[in-house]
Amino acid sequence: MFFNLFTVFSPSQEIHQPYDWKSKIKNLLLSYWYMYLAILLIVLLLLQPLDYFVTTILGFPSIIESVQKSGVRIATYSFWYVVVIGPIIEEITFRLFLNFNKKEICLSVFFMLLLALGIRFTSEALFLLSTWVKVGISLSVVVVLYFFVIDSITFSIRIRRSITIVSILAFGLVHIGNLEKLYFSLLLIYPFFVLPHVRTGRELSYS
Repeated sequence: MFFNLFTVFSPSQEIHQPYDWKSKIKNLLLSYWYMYLAILLIVLLLLQPLDYFVTTILGFPSIIESVQKSGVRIATYSFWYVVVIGPIIEEITFRLFLNFNKKEICLSVFFMLLLALGIRFTSEALFLLSTWVKVGISLSVVVVLYFFVIDSITFSIRIRRSITIVSILAFGLVHIGNLEKLYFSLLLIYPFFVLPHVRTGRELSYS
């Protein structure tokens, strides 16, 4: 299902006309084309000038170079982690709950709590007591959520749209943590450099 960009902020219900698989493929390709075009424009028109301001005027190291270094570092990780495990964790954490199904919300919250508690998804972490303590805490919260909380919540269209927007922004902002080194003085500037991730998150959430 594809949403017009501006309807994300409107609480009214959209009406979608049925279309065949050829139209779906065409719309999917077009959406990714628009996504990459938007990212290119963001980099050229916003991030390049902003990076010049950060390096030349403020005197800090290039944020764009830091982003590139983080990409190189991530590329050294295990193939399965980068291509399979990482994307699955991101999908569960930032998008699975957008179906607003009780079980899927709980699964997403479980992973959110694990990440918030700083759990490491490695084979070595399985043998650490701290890992299982974090799993226990997360599981306890999810059990309470499943049996006592979710059924009392009404997910109206407005609430769903608001939660979706927060999810998209969170997906982008979490990538700030991939940067090699963070400077407190640049905290208000870093969010601009994850706008490509926000744009990607938006496309993945509405496709």
